[in-house]
Amino acid sequence: MIIDKNGKIGGKVSIIDIFAVLIIIVAVLGIFLRFYSAPSRSARERVKMMYVVEIDGIRKYTVDAMDKKGTVIDPKQKCVIGEITEVSYKPQKMEQFDADGNVVYAEVPNRYTLEVTIVSEGKESESGYYVGNDTVLSVGSTISLATKYANSSGKVKSIEKLQ
Repeated sequence: MIIDKNGKIGGKVSIIDIFAVLIIIVAVLGIFLRFYSAPSRSARERVKMMYVVEIDGIRKYTVDAMDKKGTVIDPKQKCVIGEITEVSYKPQKMEQFDADGNVVYAEVPNRYTLEVTIVSEGKESESGYYVGNDTVLSVGSTISLATKYANSSGKVKSIEKLQ
């Protein structure tokens, strides 16, 4: 018989010891695959895309600086992520309660909501869009923008693949 009365295999190793070692190996392998595996580069296709970034709570100075258009870089990775083609803005609005407890929207003085349209060459794969040095681009994600005249960050509002 291989297993003795104490549950040890050959009198030296217990079944519980084997399961513990297997659990540790699976955990280490899972952590390695999760944090150290590179995204698949073979399934990526080069595409031209247009995306809109919404920036809240900025001053008129930043609006005017972004309106000068030009090249946009990712300040973290120091790579080009597109060209500004269109800029639109409106006064920023904030929710407030009136005397009756109803929600009303009031303009915030000297603050604006800016929409910046950027055209870029990037990559498309099953998992999403990438610009620059693999900066992930997805609707709702926050992205940092830097131009010659201003730096800011905002949320990606929409992404459209151009023909």
